[in-house]
Amino acid sequence: MKLIELLPLREKQRQILHQNYQILQEEIDKIGKEYEQKSYEELLNSDEKNIIITTADHLEISLSVEVYNVQKDGTICICIDADGLPTIFSIKPSYQFYKRPDGSVYY
Repeated sequence: MKLIELLPLREKQRQILHQNYQILQEEIDKIGKEYEQKSYEELLNSDEKNIIITTADHLEISLSVEVYNVQKDGTICICIDADGLPTIFSIKPSYQFYKRPDGSVYY
């Protein structure tokens, strides 16, 4: 059985859902890069959990930010999840990175 048979959507519907995923991915990449530039202390002490973005096309996107997993050496994990637009199978992009106390970032 082909995937197209499992998802009985018209071509136009599939294109819109695919475009929505791409929009979410572009926005989460922008925000993720901005968060990478923040200081370790700012990320660790941040109360910001939800971000609402309105795109140039007037689409509203919601991003949830979670800082967790403080390791013994102080490394924290930052996870940013996107939502707000329908996508195929409701799969949404996520942006994750680790930040060390010295300010360095790794994935």
